[in-house]
Amino acid sequence: MDSKDIRSRERKILHASAVGIAANIALCAAKAVIGILSNSIAIVLDAVNNLSDALSSVLTFAGISLAGKPANRNHPFGFGRFEYLTTMTIALIILATGIFSLVQSFRKTFNPEPSDYSWAGLAVLVLAIAAKLLMSRYFRKSGDAAASDTLKVTASDAMFDAAITSATLIAALVTVFSGEMVPWLDGALGICISAVIIRAGFKMVMSPLDRLLGERVDHGLIEKLKKEIASNSEVLGVYDVIIHDYGPGRKLGSVYIGVEDTMTAHEIQDLTRRIQSRILGRYGILFTIGIHAMNWKDPATKIMYDRIMDLIRRTPGVLEVHGLYIDPVDKTISFDTVVDFNVKDLDAFRRKLIAEVRECYPDYRSDVVIDYDYSTS
Repeated sequence: MDSKDIRSRERKILHASAVGIAANIALCAAKAVIGILSNSIAIVLDAVNNLSDALSSVLTFAGISLAGKPANRNHPFGFGRFEYLTTMTIALIILATGIFSLVQSFRKTFNPEPSDYSWAGLAVLVLAIAAKLLMSRYFRKSGDAAASDTLKVTASDAMFDAAITSATLIAALVTVFSGEMVPWLDGALGICISAVIIRAGFKMVMSPLDRLLGERVDHGLIEKLKKEIASNSEVLGVYDVIIHDYGPGRKLGSVYIGVEDTMTAHEIQDLTRRIQSRILGRYGILFTIGIHAMNWKDPATKIMYDRIMDLIRRTPGVLEVHGLYIDPVDKTISFDTVVDFNVKDLDAFRRKLIAEVRECYPDYRSDVVIDYDYSTS
């Protein structure tokens, strides 16, 4: 994603946020008036939920504006993660709103007061449901167009709101058509609404938190990148693909490739430049490329290579072995191995592998690098 695409994406999200602010404020005002006049805690809480949605859109607007700031000396990777921080802040506000609403609903349930619904109030609820469904569709389309998880979550939240308001409408219709007051029903619905708000808040917290902590990259993307890199005839293997996310459209990566040890520095530079350019153009990820030299064409070395690879692969906890290089002159054996997260003591595991190799080749010194499974499985 180039700078032009990033700016276009930001404009789409800002426009959608502005629409969300206006629509939610209007819905909040209408529901608050109807809820107060009808003495309905469920409708009032629904209005509060709309207010939190409006605030969420305000924060999205501010977050995207800050995320679009250019990188500087103190922040060389830019401010793209502001978008994730904004989503976390929105989620915390939703959690606080849900907890407050839950307390008020319990009070209403155990100290109920009769609600008085008017036909005008019911009409407002119907319009509010229709508005939320339209907003959900709008945010979903905008989220897809801008590749924005924040807008997609907002779309789901709007759909949730429509369902919540529908439950309130059903309770109101029961009261109107039965002709009997069910005072506790309003508070009970408020509890249900609060539970939905709290649940949505927790889910919204986890997504940006995972990105800020560093989540596992989608396996499908890793496989596409490996296939793209391996399509170069000089590449004998692709390993240790790691991607760092600094915000939408701001990703850096690193990868190791295996090449013949007879390649010159100029040939390797030409190869890595081609790979970097192609990956950046197609995936918007700037890669740093490390090199593993391969020398398995010599028959004697190939026998050692196959034996060591088989030995290490059979070790419990090992997921992958790569970068194996055997130097018969210096008497050194070096390789990297990827282990699963059940291996807790990496130093002890490394010593174990070195000991296993030394049993087979006591005249050789081993250099072993242990990596966790960042993207292998």
